Amino acid sequence: MHWEQYWDVTPTLSSFGDSSDALGYPEKLLNFWENAVKSYGSDTHYLDLGTGKGALAVWIQVLLVRSMLGGSVKACDLANIDETKISSGVDELDEAIKHVEFKFNTPLERLPYPNNQFDVLASQFGFEYSDWDKSLPEALRVLKDNGELILMLHHPDSAITKDCIGGIRVLNWFFNENILNDVTTLIDLKLRNENIPFARLNKEIIHKLQTFKVLDSAEQVWFLDVMTKLSKLIININHESTKALKNLEEFIGKQITRLEDQVSVAFSKEEVTNRIKKSQVTIKSVKIEDFFVDGELFCWKVLLKK
Repeated sequence: MHWEQYWDVTPTLSSFGDSSDALGYPEKLLNFWENAVKSYGSDTHYLDLGTGKGALAVWIQVLLVRSMLGGSVKACDLANIDETKISSGVDELDEAIKHVEFKFNTPLERLPYPNNQFDVLASQFGFEYSDWDKSLPEALRVLKDNGELILMLHHPDSAITKDCIGGIRVLNWFFNENILNDVTTLIDLKLRNENIPFARLNKEIIHKLQTFKVLDSAEQVWFLDVMTKLSKLIININHESTKALKNLEEFIGKQITRLEDQVSVAFSKEEVTNRIKKSQVTIKSVKIEDFFVDGELFCWKVLLKK
């Protein structure tokens, strides 16, 4: 499962690995959840659906402690994540991790919790990957009457989705242009001390790389990331280089799969509405709104009340 590999190598607790914050989330998003937790008050019981490595669940636990609200936080995810690798290097967060009850290898379509157990269900870019026909009824089963389900969902027009589309284009280009195959041959030539063919192929690879047209700053980041890794391989060719290149090829392939997966669940408002209707759940109300961070469209904010 590509998400399991991703969580195994991602240093942050969320999928926002480029953030300088240990949680990986932008401040606007952290503030949103802080206001939500404070509004629900004391002795509230939370469940984070599709938790990944637990960023949202850990943040909610931190907020409960900071505000002395009591309550509890549980979290589940389909991926087989090693709980011992969930850490942040931040004392407050690491203490909170100890108090979150995680359940992995847990599909949202079959939640291992009793009926009417939770006051609030939350999900930050996790619920959309599930089968809504089964996961939404399950969510409402474990939610108390008058409880609320808060979903932050990928948006087809968000900056995140656009970044994913750019990443897919860039990473696929390296495969389509056979760059990695060329580098494999280059390594072989170097190891056999065939200097003239090596120099010729190296020049051809450089020319290929120069033909790629970066469309925006997001694509530039993706392109430079792969280029940096390839450059290190080419500059320091040794008998381990072929294996290292193979690992890089597998990593890029899994990244493409992850990004395509993420784009595939960036639903329109109409699609979100239809998925809720199709699940045939009984709810008191539903609100679907755009959520912005620093002036950029970030995701959908969906609030369902049981």
